[in-house]
Amino acid sequence: MRKTIILIVLVSLLTLTMSGCFGSFSLTRKVYDFNRSVSGEKFVQSLVMWAMFFIPVYEFAGLIDVVLLNLIEFWTGSNPIAMSDTDFEQRIYAHEGKSYEVTTTRNRYDISEIDNPENSFSFVFEVAESAWYLHSQGQSFKITEDSENGLKLFDFEGIVLASF
Repeated sequence: MRKTIILIVLVSLLTLTMSGCFGSFSLTRKVYDFNRSVSGEKFVQSLVMWAMFFIPVYEFAGLIDVVLLNLIEFWTGSNPIAMSDTDFEQRIYAHEGKSYEVTTTRNRYDISEIDNPENSFSFVFEVAESAWYLHSQGQSFKITEDSENGLKLFDFEGIVLASF
């Protein structure tokens, strides 16, 4: 129960404190580029756009960008969806007297305390599931999932905290 409360407070604080950040909306742009590549005919592109609006592909892509990817981009300076397979970025951050190394590759963030490497974790996007996972101390927790039923946020026991 304590972990659930901590997760709810964390998500709430991130949502409230990061409402001013504006990112590149890479996932939404990829959906748009897909829509544009379907056909050279503007009529067909318009039909596909309306279909993806009612399914709601654009809405979910935008929500994931706003809730997760733009926040990550705001704090790290890069968006894992926008990276290519060969892109790699490494940065050092300091917080409350501790130094952390953040390594960013496509669909993955690895965060490790420099003086205590056992204190590390990763955020990994599983494309096949359209889900973000938190990997820590040999355990894996699904934290978000996007499906035709909407976006879901999970606690560490796999219980749905919120659905959008």
